[in-house]
Amino acid sequence: MKGLIVLCVLIPFGALAQEAQRPAPTPLAELYPPLPGVEYYCTDSQGDRVDLGGVICVTASCQTWMARCEMTASNRMAMWRKVQDGCPGVSLVDRLKRAG
Repeated sequence: MKGLIVLCVLIPFGALAQEAQRPAPTPLAELYPPLPGVEYYCTDSQGDRVDLGGVICVTASCQTWMARCEMTASNRMAMWRKVQDGCPGVSLVDRLKRAG
């Protein structure tokens, strides 16, 4: 009976001694460094970069409208979204020059 009591007392101390010998776990940040940030942007008709929130005047098929570079909700891509018909300060002559 005394042997059983001694065993019940010594087993937990043995388990603690084994845990003390294990090396500390490596932090996840060291195993998996963060990926570089992804930059989202749109391009205009000349291929120039326009940052998110940028607004341009778009002319296509003799129509002109303002568009803003925004993120899509579903697939995390940048796209042009129509803001309004027409562009302030753009005349019919300017529209025809851009279209041609």
